[in-house]
Amino acid sequence: MVDVVKEEKVKSQEAGSVSKQARPPKKKKSRPTNCAQSNKRIRRKDWYYRGGKYFANKQCYKLYLTQEAEKAQKAQEAAAAAAAPKPAAE
Repeated sequence: MVDVVKEEKVKSQEAGSVSKQARPPKKKKSRPTNCAQSNKRIRRKDWYYRGGKYFANKQCYKLYLTQEAEKAQKAQEAAAAAAAPKPAAE
């Protein structure tokens, strides 16, 4: 009788270990710590998520947008200047 109980415990432990191995480990959710634009500390209640990034507030997000637009415009101007034909030097 005692041997039967031990065998059942062993079987239940083996079954439990198989089910644990079948499941992938849980991933921890990454929590942002600083604003993408101003690098300020972000509090949980103040998260402002736009475009795949976390910002401290709406004002930081708007400032980030204007800076990114300026960078894009400068890059576009540089590409246009590089593509323009240069006058032949005689």
